Amino acid sequence: METTEADERLVPLALGDMTYACRLLMPRHRSGTEPLVLIGGALQDMYSWPRLERRLTTHTDLVLMDLPGTGSAGDLAASAGFEVLADSVLHALDRLAMDRVNVLGASYGAPIAYRLAQSHPDRVARLLLAGATPRVGPRLTAVVRQGLALVGTASSRPADERARRDYARNVVDMLVNGATRNEVAQGPAVARLLERQLMRTSQSAALRYAACHERLLDTDLYPPGGIEGVPALVFTGEHDCASSPEENRAVAATIAGCAFALIRDADHMAHLEREAEYADLVTRFLHDRPVHDLPYCTDPRTSPRRQR
Repeated sequence: METTEADERLVPLALGDMTYACRLLMPRHRSGTEPLVLIGGALQDMYSWPRLERRLTTHTDLVLMDLPGTGSAGDLAASAGFEVLADSVLHALDRLAMDRVNVLGASYGAPIAYRLAQSHPDRVARLLLAGATPRVGPRLTAVVRQGLALVGTASSRPADERARRDYARNVVDMLVNGATRNEVAQGPAVARLLERQLMRTSQSAALRYAACHERLLDTDLYPPGGIEGVPALVFTGEHDCASSPEENRAVAATIAGCAFALIRDADHMAHLEREAEYADLVTRFLHDRPVHDLPYCTDPRTSPRRQR
């Protein structure tokens, strides 16, 4: 595995009554590109990317965030939207004295990264969105509502283990496409890993996950007006059913000149299933190298429609 030594620094942050933090990983050599801010999904925190961070810090400084409502950060008001989270990222950049950065928003992090680039294009050198959808589809909505109901039940009495496992498997079937799992690199292994993680989730963590997921519902996740003047790449796995290739393409269409890629033999969890290829795609884009006709990507013009 390609790795490099990096210095690490943890920075506590506060904005109004919100407390949160970020983790800086700085390789002991000049990277040749702006730092990369990684904003992860609702089930992730700033320590959830160990294999990917080892590859990326070979090529760039890396900033990983626990935004309000996730990881080690303080709670986020239920009424707060993605604009508040984008403002939190901007505040962190100001505190870190980072004038321009690259930003990767994955899944739940994609609407946050999009808003930052839309409202402050001068601060974003390059924008990458992974697993993006304009609006959560009916199947994922049903799974999220199942989780909300389960958490509500557990607040008054312990949740039934069978109900918890049923929910965990439904989540996993969305994140690691149950219909095409044997076509996904390491699909069964990643599915088992995620199910174990969900079954071990504490009640307090489950409440936070539910609050994040509820923020995704019944709303258009990307504000009108699009983005201009920011080089951008939208990508996901070819088998993604949580945010389908067509939905990712629709988000890409709102960004002027946006590149689009589908990683072969992967789905929404491409960063776990094809870690080396995911890191290579990100690194190529950060260094302005071509991201089309790569051997580990499918031709996005001919990728078959995936059933949701």
